[in-house]
Amino acid sequence: MNRYKTEEARARQNARAGKTPAESAELDQQETLQASIYELARTIHIERFPEEYDHYYDSIADASDRTSGINPMSKEYIERVTAKRKKEGVSPLAENGLPTANDTWEIVLAEAERQLQPK
Repeated sequence: MNRYKTEEARARQNARAGKTPAESAELDQQETLQASIYELARTIHIERFPEEYDHYYDSIADASDRTSGINPMSKEYIERVTAKRKKEGVSPLAENGLPTANDTWEIVLAEAERQLQPK
């Protein structure tokens, strides 16, 4: 087990120390719900804001351009994405095509919580 997983397991165990089985089960349920919310939010984010993942597919030259502050995407694509983001009410991408704020994540997280929270 790597250090992160070890620390995560230790924190999980400490959170349950001195708890009744029912309280531990409630914590398990909350953690499961939270994990489901984050998983759904990530899926929604990828579907609604795929432009924030464009840099994953950069060639070496494209990555170098982004590092220099140049967006390697076509002008038409940049304009289309800018208009879409403005319509959605989120911050525009930086000159290099990377996100500058977490506002899109906050939107999809709230949407995922609405979809999965028990009523």
